Amino acid sequence: MARQSDDLCRRIESILRDRFPDDTIDASLSGIRDNIHVLVVSRTFDDLSETQKQERLWELLRAGGLSEADLNRISLILPLSVQELQR
Repeated sequence: MARQSDDLCRRIESILRDRFPDDTIDASLSGIRDNIHVLVVSRTFDDLSETQKQERLWELLRAGGLSEADLNRISLILPLSVQELQR
């Protein structure tokens, strides 16, 4: 299962890297039931609401070809703008 989890993390990062080539992206195992946490830090999130940021990332992951089972493994998506980090 660990290899499948690592492969899924890499797939998630690859999907997001296409849209955020120069930004910080990390998909990693949370340690709880092989769930995955996703972090994206990007200036493109400046001035977007939390809902808008979440929707954008979920849409990209769905469009990237992840199955429902793969999507269900993601237990946390944390999109942060650079502005949020500077507060």
